[in-house]
Amino acid sequence: MKKVNKIEVLFILLTFFILFFLIINTPLIYKYKNNGELIISEVMASNKTTLVNNICVYDDYIEIYNGYDYDINLEEYYLSDDNFNLKKWQFPNITIKSKSYLIVYASGKDTVLDGEVHTNFKLSKSGELLTLSDKKANPLSRIYFSETKGDTSYGYNGSEYVYYYIPTPGKINNINYSANPIKEEKSTTKLIITEYMKGSNAKIELYNGETYDINLENYYLSNDSKKPYKYLLPKVTIKANDYLVIYLNGNDSFKDNKIETNFILNEDDSILVLCDASKNIIQKLYLSELNSNMSAGYYNDNWYIYKESTFGTANKDNYIDTPGDAVKSIRINEVTTKSIELKNLTDKNIDLSNYSIKDKSGIIKNLSKEIKANGYLVLNTSDLGFGIGNGNEELYLYQNGKKIDTYKVGRLVSDVSSGINEDNTRVYYKRITMGSENSKEEYLGYALNPVYSIDGGYVKAGTKITLNTSDDSTIYYTLDGSMPSNKSNKYTGEIEINKTTVIKAISYKDNYLNSDIVSRTFIVGRTHDVAIVSISSDNSNFYGYRGIITNYHQNVNKIINFEFYESDGKLGTSFLGDTKLSGMDSREMPQKSMSIYLRKEYGLKEITYPFFNNYENTTYSSILLRNAGEDPKNIRIMDAVLTRTLKGQMDIDMQDYRPVVVYINGEYYGLYNLREKLNTDYLVTKFNVDKDNVDLIKYSTAQSGSMTNYNKLMNYVNSHDPSRSDVYEYIKSQVDVEELCNYWIVESYYGNTDLGNIRYWKSPEGKWRFMLYDLDWSMWNSTTSMSYPVLNTNIPAVTYWYPAIQLSRRLYRNQEYKDLYLKTLAYHLKNTFNPERMNKIVDNLAKEIENEMPYHIQRWGSNSMTRWHNNLNSFKSMISSRYNYVVRRLKSEFNLTQAEYDKYFKELK
Repeated sequence: MKKVNKIEVLFILLTFFILFFLIINTPLIYKYKNNGELIISEVMASNKTTLVNNICVYDDYIEIYNGYDYDINLEEYYLSDDNFNLKKWQFPNITIKSKSYLIVYASGKDTVLDGEVHTNFKLSKSGELLTLSDKKANPLSRIYFSETKGDTSYGYNGSEYVYYYIPTPGKINNINYSANPIKEEKSTTKLIITEYMKGSNAKIELYNGETYDINLENYYLSNDSKKPYKYLLPKVTIKANDYLVIYLNGNDSFKDNKIETNFILNEDDSILVLCDASKNIIQKLYLSELNSNMSAGYYNDNWYIYKESTFGTANKDNYIDTPGDAVKSIRINEVTTKSIELKNLTDKNIDLSNYSIKDKSGIIKNLSKEIKANGYLVLNTSDLGFGIGNGNEELYLYQNGKKIDTYKVGRLVSDVSSGINEDNTRVYYKRITMGSENSKEEYLGYALNPVYSIDGGYVKAGTKITLNTSDDSTIYYTLDGSMPSNKSNKYTGEIEINKTTVIKAISYKDNYLNSDIVSRTFIVGRTHDVAIVSISSDNSNFYGYRGIITNYHQNVNKIINFEFYESDGKLGTSFLGDTKLSGMDSREMPQKSMSIYLRKEYGLKEITYPFFNNYENTTYSSILLRNAGEDPKNIRIMDAVLTRTLKGQMDIDMQDYRPVVVYINGEYYGLYNLREKLNTDYLVTKFNVDKDNVDLIKYSTAQSGSMTNYNKLMNYVNSHDPSRSDVYEYIKSQVDVEELCNYWIVESYYGNTDLGNIRYWKSPEGKWRFMLYDLDWSMWNSTTSMSYPVLNTNIPAVTYWYPAIQLSRRLYRNQEYKDLYLKTLAYHLKNTFNPERMNKIVDNLAKEIENEMPYHIQRWGSNSMTRWHNNLNSFKSMISSRYNYVVRRLKSEFNLTQAEYDKYFKELK
């Protein structure tokens, strides 16, 4: 027998302990482990349509439940999907109340966004391990889920973890569950749709072909195959071999056994989807076109069209084969970006009261006028409630709910229309003839755009550029930034580049409209660490009596080409748009700020491009090139630092930032701050509001909507006592008080003395929110009072907007708001405004532009690199001084008792 030595024994024991450790820490399939009442109560790893977050994204989620009789602050608790790294994601400072739920989005964003908590990891829909741990990384709740059908979840039923057909985020889990993962299956239930009608009287008929009654609770109905669970049917029973009528009218109601869905079955809808309570598809029905008040019914294993519907009873043989063709008496005859012309094709006057028109967005406009025999009627899109898009826009004309004309608009630019010629073909016109016979001078389409051999960017001197098109168009070009035409240089061969040059080209072809102007900038002798913007136009648009740079007090727009290149010289995007100067006092500076706008009349009303890194908005219809404002510190990044400090730290509407260099007609114009414009377009892209139905106010002037709603609010605030709970509850229903706290804490901490630069907005379904911008006159000194927005404290200021300050001061009388304000302030002093953190942001943003600063200084003949570095150090010192001053004086400035001070600020150093 072999003798075992001590080393071998130790090796065997060590191996045993490692294996034992792995076994006890590796969960078994479908097993769980809860140590206490704080648990993972539900998880969804394939969230398709169940729960949408505040930025309209269906991120997967993890639900935490606190079963204890007391609230728990989760700061420094952990969530992880890695069994060997239980500290993968740490909770922020957030409290889960007793007997309550907390939704955590597994989005990978690692942030608190609009009050929603997001982890730094995502969930795998194929299944994985999840662990909730306490501050010492002791596991409190550990589960392992397997792959289950989309929009189903895995959760705790009180004794074990199971799979739920119907998830309940933020609520107690229901009793409709499965012990095993839920799979995609085809339902065998003999429940089918046997009749349907579209439009204003839309409804369907269900037939139960089973020998038993069916309870339809938790069944689904939808007109969208991508969103099959659009409408959840109520608790209603359909008897065996019986019928049930459901009204698809959008009312979302169930009263007196009448079921009305949350969607409308429109004339253009092409599908109906019926699913059972296990989310299995029972029927996917493809729909036919129907005349108004006709139905489609299932009879003898086929679908037929019925003039007389039989909802609620069996279909009969009194059907017709087809809906029948309506005689087209009116057609869409000509379209511009702002108007639609209808033509009467008959010899009689036609009453339009039973006609309607709509576009692809689904907005329907009923018509009411009369159109004369063989005459025309012009409809302005401003009256219709929808605009004319470019490229893929379609218009639909209806008579008695029956579609009688479909019109594909085609691409429209300024001063061009599309219309129907004598051959009944859609063509284009340069001479617009709305309200009369279409022009005889027609065009078949657009010449193709010129294509460059090199798409702009960095090139060496002597580089030769070629231009071409594939449709034998003739190309004309300019080299001075001016707009080309067929009177410009005719392209005959290579163009040699020996200095930074803008080439702008256009194509012409017989019987076609000219192409777009295509602009490319070729940069010689320089490279940049930051992105590049090139702006070009006729020289007179920038200089001279009508130029916006030399005659800078005028407020006019000038047509331009805009090009954006990344720092490596690669073209990012380009478009034809217009520009005007931005700012007020900063116009006096040699380097001007400019607003850039896209216009539908030029071909594009918006563009999708990630101008700003790691930002959720990528679609823009306007953008701002800022000259860094008045920047008293003269460091060019002060406003950018002060806003970047807030990013990811608080819910507040503000502009993102990116440094760029700008060329105008090929001439270097130095560093600029690329910023978002805070206008209605910003609200549309970020909040998905209706642009034409929002109040956006700057100072005391409505830029969109009116002052009425805000004045009504302020009258209420000033005439009621906000310390009363009912008054405060009403104000909270009208004002986003959390964001209001953030706004005034920022303005106060930064000591902004130009408080008149204030914008605020509200959509009909939303609350008043405030927009932060133009912080140039901030951080003048470190001793500005921190309490002026909520107490009767004034500061040395250039401008005030007293109603906005009054709102916060009145609210501060309410203990709940006061508590919110001071808690929020304490959090941001501890985290957001931490001097070490802010100074690191200063260093990072300064490093981005440091190599460009000597060229900028040379271009504008001001400052020096030594002075710039000294100014940066001075600004960093101000950041530290400001923090120390504020922290020292919190108790006295806010008139706090020692108990109050300890409650909010004892953790501050």
